[in-house]
Amino acid sequence: MLFDYLSLSWHSIRNRSLRSWLTILGVVIGVTAIVTLISIGQGIQDSILNEFDKVGYNTVTVLPGNFDTGRGGFGNTGADTSSYLNKSVINEVEGVKTSAAIRSEDLQIVSEGLEGQAFLRVTGMSPAVLSDFEAYFDGFPISQGERFSYESEESGVVIGDEIARELGVSPGDIIRIEGKEFTVSGLLGTDEEGNDGQFNFYGDLNNGLFIPLSALENLYGRKGNASLILAKVFEDAEVSEVADEIERAYSADDTAATTITTEEISNRVNSALGTIQIALAGIAAISLLVGGIGVMNTMYTAVLERTREIGVMKAVGAKNGQILGLFLTESGLLGLVGGAIGTLVGVGLSILAGRFISQALSAPFTPSFGPGLLIGAIAFSFVLGSISGVLPARQASRLQPVEALRYE
Repeated sequence: MLFDYLSLSWHSIRNRSLRSWLTILGVVIGVTAIVTLISIGQGIQDSILNEFDKVGYNTVTVLPGNFDTGRGGFGNTGADTSSYLNKSVINEVEGVKTSAAIRSEDLQIVSEGLEGQAFLRVTGMSPAVLSDFEAYFDGFPISQGERFSYESEESGVVIGDEIARELGVSPGDIIRIEGKEFTVSGLLGTDEEGNDGQFNFYGDLNNGLFIPLSALENLYGRKGNASLILAKVFEDAEVSEVADEIERAYSADDTAATTITTEEISNRVNSALGTIQIALAGIAAISLLVGGIGVMNTMYTAVLERTREIGVMKAVGAKNGQILGLFLTESGLLGLVGGAIGTLVGVGLSILAGRFISQALSAPFTPSFGPGLLIGAIAFSFVLGSISGVLPARQASRLQPVEALRYE
């Protein structure tokens, strides 16, 4: 019986090929939009979550000042809201395995390739930053030269590719920071492992200047201060509890501090991306709904055109349920074909869009095609087509044989 339904439905679609393919096109457009938008959105989400995995979920970021992280942690409202943190305080907190200090200042830069002088943000990093928190900087990728040495007496600086071009320097050249000479140790860019610094938790590395924290302290003073501290928590400790303890420790030191765990950042990013994906899928679903209306319109037209045919089938013994099943199969088949084609086109467009995104970001990007998305898109199209054909099919099944045979 099912084979008969499919055979008759496909024969009807082929007999009215232009109208049928225009109807299918409406479904194709809707499914293509949904598959493309969701796969790209999921690809972005997967890329970001991969970076969180690299950093580790036992990492806590400590910032000066009061911010609402939504964790409901310890309040520091009565503490000094300085823009610096005492980096020694965190070492006294139970549960902290290791920590690293980062500090940024706007300093005067002079180089031979630069006309005059410029004030640029210089970041000082303690040795633990690159030994324990390298993933925080996307591997701190060096494209030319090497990293600066903390053991060397000479002061080295690592510069982002874009800033290096503006300053007109390359590894081995000398620049002056606040009057002190620094040798350019290396340039940040894409390394052998494919890291390029585009996505990291710190910022755009290609526009950064990095020196040892001790060198920055010698230039600017305020030794022992940090503008950001990273901490790793012991594996058996509760990260959120340790984060609250860190805030309490700084409050006791009369300093306002806010902690953010990697899990909190991940949850917020997931929530934001999820909302965006739902919104985009909703917009795309509107076009799919229009395609469903097109299927309904086509089926109503088919019922009118085949009224006499329905009358003949009923006259020779066809039951209402059989007529209903025939037209539901035809409408479902329109949705199924449109869903299958739309899914294939959506996959192709997503791959093409992924290449453009990779070129724009200068970073690898791959859309995510889960089996649930592909199978779900096709199945949903079939269900939508079938539902769109319910009313026309009911109308066809309720036609009286005598009246149907009289229809001109």
